[in-house]
Amino acid sequence: MVLHFLSVAIGGAFGAVARYAVALYIVGQFGASSWVATLSVNIAGSLLMGAIAGFIAVTPTIAEPVRLAITVGFLGALTTFSTYALDSYTLFQRGEMVVLFSYIIGSVVLSLIAFGAGMMLIRQIMLP
Repeated sequence: MVLHFLSVAIGGAFGAVARYAVALYIVGQFGASSWVATLSVNIAGSLLMGAIAGFIAVTPTIAEPVRLAITVGFLGALTTFSTYALDSYTLFQRGEMVVLFSYIIGSVVLSLIAFGAGMMLIRQIMLP
């Protein structure tokens, strides 16, 4: 059990740092608002989660601590619903309703599509 907690903690540390690095990069390179960075990591994280889920479905021999480190730790820290809520509320306060609704709908729809794409891609690669 301790190994599982350590796995999540280590994965989470890397995920949090990756999320911060992506946010700095997107804002610095493109001058984009923070919601663009959140949307980007949520879609990318969903794609990766789909790929991992697809991999586990066809190769269930992945060790539990490794699975926890990647899915719960790394991807859990990389993607964040609380920041999504904060960004949504900020857009609402600014009165940017078109951007707000595009962000809310886009985050959910694009993340679900990315998850499915990741899973299908891995299944296509891994299954004959």
